[in-house]
Amino acid sequence: MSGGRWALALLAAWGACLAAPPARAEESSARSHVAAFDSVANRVAAELLQAGSVPAGRTVELATPLPGDTLGLFEHRLLQRLRADGVAVRVVPAAGDAAGGEAPSVANTPGIARLAARVESRTVLYVRRLGRFPFGTKAFERQVTLQAQARLVDGGNGDVLWAKTAAKSSSDLVRARDVEAVASGTGLFRPAVPRGNRFGFLEPLLVSGVVAGLIVLFYSNRT
Repeated sequence: MSGGRWALALLAAWGACLAAPPARAEESSARSHVAAFDSVANRVAAELLQAGSVPAGRTVELATPLPGDTLGLFEHRLLQRLRADGVAVRVVPAAGDAAGGEAPSVANTPGIARLAARVESRTVLYVRRLGRFPFGTKAFERQVTLQAQARLVDGGNGDVLWAKTAAKSSSDLVRARDVEAVASGTGLFRPAVPRGNRFGFLEPLLVSGVVAGLIVLFYSNRT
């Protein structure tokens, strides 16, 4: 094969590699945004309700829905934590939300401890891209955070037994091809992916130009 034809063949092969569609993505093994958030909610609940947080023999009234807990994940984790510690729990409507349901207990109810909790902030974000020129973005670093507060009040005399704030976060990687898969199931968590270089479409052209230049230089030196 002549030098010119060899160069054209090499360029054609390179162009085909650039234009070829990506291989079919295998089924995503990454955790969904909801699952990642639920894991963090579990850790926050564990910090707020450490062993011995509820006096022995008390029944806890948890006022729901919890402010800021859109999916009810944090509420569920609090209930799980209390039950795992052998604490009797009753769910009652939060103040201002008692219509049609059981009214919250009032003061002077011995044997009751009222737990009030709220989600202060929750985020699911992609904080950076991972990839290298000229192969493009391979994955995104995902950061999930939750901050919540809770207080336990004595139902007999209204004394605040304790008040706490807890915050937890986690980071993991989501492959670029899994971005849609991990967002499925809810429209609540759909973080925007970090924007890349707006001139990124020029990268394949630049690489092709460099390869072509090297080929021309190679054959120029041979003649």
